[in-house]
Amino acid sequence: MRRRAYRPEVPACLEGRSLLSGVAGLSAHPVVVSRRQLSQTIEHIKFAFGEFTPFRVVYVLRDDLHNVAKPIPFGRVDGLDETIDRIVDRMQHALSAHVPHPIRSAQHALLVAIRTNLAARVRAGDVVLR
Repeated sequence: MRRRAYRPEVPACLEGRSLLSGVAGLSAHPVVVSRRQLSQTIEHIKFAFGEFTPFRVVYVLRDDLHNVAKPIPFGRVDGLDETIDRIVDRMQHALSAHVPHPIRSAQHALLVAIRTNLAARVRAGDVVLR
């Protein structure tokens, strides 16, 4: 016998329940992102890594990258914060292991992740790039 998760009933009429069922869904209109906004985001990411290079304060880099990633549409839903943390952790490990060019590799990996995320959202119709 399969068990179901408990879902309390809304004490209202059918119209109210059907209205609540659509609240969490996606909007009918896609988010418009200009190429200028995207290029500014890329420049801010490059600047954050450039500031990190001389002083190597990791928590400042993390905060900067999380702040830069906030305006990216659906970034939080798609796990961009976790991706940033994973990339920075990998970079930290590579720095301690004296791997060549870990900062540049982390910057490149983050830019690829953002572009891949936006490209997937454009293909899905959630984002329009102008």
